[in-house]
Amino acid sequence: MKNPVKRVVRSIRNSYRFVDQLHRAKATERLEWETRELENIFSLLTIGAFVGMQAPPMHISLELLPYMENELTCMTNRVCMSNDPLADLFSMLDGM
Repeated sequence: MKNPVKRVVRSIRNSYRFVDQLHRAKATERLEWETRELENIFSLLTIGAFVGMQAPPMHISLELLPYMENELTCMTNRVCMSNDPLADLFSMLDGM
């Protein structure tokens, strides 16, 4: 009599673990996406004068330039490979 109850409890526990791992993976993906977007926004705010946006004084941007190698690489990659930013956003929201 105890054996079927243990199976049910084990099954419920395993399904809970699976759902927990799934949600953790999705949360990690969303955080990585948001981090990339925030890096892109920071880059645009800091060196926006190169694309015609109002930016901080040029000497501040030039002083930050050596430290922003990764952000510049990220920006140039996004410009080269960007096709539809709204599609990226909706694909991220699709999993909710």
